[in-house]
Amino acid sequence: MVTSIHDQANRNTDNAVQYCYMALYKLTECSIETYEAATQTLLRANHAEPVSFLQAPLYGKIQAGTGKSVVYCTIHTDSRLIGCGLAVAYTAPGGLRFLYVPYGPICSEWNQELYAAVKSFYKPIALRLGCTFVRLDTDNLPTSTQLRPISSRLARTASLQPRSEWLLDTNPEVQTLWEAFHKHARYNVRLAERANADIKVYEPRKAPLDTFFALMQVTSDRDQFGIFNRDYYASYLQNLTADDGFVIVCSIDGKPAAAGLFVIYDAQAHYVFAGSANEFRKIAPAYSVIWHAVQEAKRLGCTRLNFGGVRDAVKGQDLTGVTAFKKRFGGYVVHHVNPIDIVYRPFHYFLFRLYKMVR
Repeated sequence: MVTSIHDQANRNTDNAVQYCYMALYKLTECSIETYEAATQTLLRANHAEPVSFLQAPLYGKIQAGTGKSVVYCTIHTDSRLIGCGLAVAYTAPGGLRFLYVPYGPICSEWNQELYAAVKSFYKPIALRLGCTFVRLDTDNLPTSTQLRPISSRLARTASLQPRSEWLLDTNPEVQTLWEAFHKHARYNVRLAERANADIKVYEPRKAPLDTFFALMQVTSDRDQFGIFNRDYYASYLQNLTADDGFVIVCSIDGKPAAAGLFVIYDAQAHYVFAGSANEFRKIAPAYSVIWHAVQEAKRLGCTRLNFGGVRDAVKGQDLTGVTAFKKRFGGYVVHHVNPIDIVYRPFHYFLFRLYKMVR
């Protein structure tokens, strides 16, 4: 085979461009302690949208506690910190492993050069962990680089975070927020008050785990969805400080009726887990849980209450009732584009795509 001087020059140019990408941006794998310091620096900087707690050190610690591999990194340019991210290793059907960066990385800028640096950074890590691809789930990357998000069918995995979330701006006065509730929401809050509902707000570490988990089990059986084991919820409660979240329990006639766990990150209260008893469904105590969560979130300085996922076409879940419930408190929807997969093992990825197509 004869290689021309022109061809060799083109290859040298390509290598020089790739080296330039790496010189512009430096990604470094780091400890959870270094990662936490980086997140605090970035959160103090101005940014338009709040950062999800799924990129918080707390979330990484909880995932690692379940036996998953968690990778932390920082992103610098010219010695200036511009981003960081955590990725969690998951196993898809057939034993295929991949790294997922949920609603991340946290980054103040995205362009083709940074994408090339990210791709190069994760390659040895993916090989080390036996991962076929790395899934970046950020809304900024596709619009900044013209990269095409993956199809909804390919994106649909158990680990995929919701493509649509419901948020409530909690900046207005409490009375204004109350008046913006749908009349059915206000009615159900008053119904619980007439039933002499007892509302308790707990620091996470002082919350009654057994009560909370029992309500989760009842809800799981009734509504036919899977839940984690008791230790998983215990890990949340044990790792959350009073500044990191709160638990609300509503009791009626001395019996637990409903409960919710809320995680606070970047001035946003996330409605993460909830459960309710069958006995008091006509009273709908979950509305009282949310009403008091709104007030507690405001007291703790939160500017948003994130209700989590609502119905979307990508996940394919029947969330009609859940969506209607969340919307009755006012607010707005935030849509997320599909992730981008960085593929390192093309043949294995081809088999994964084939499985998703025929499934």
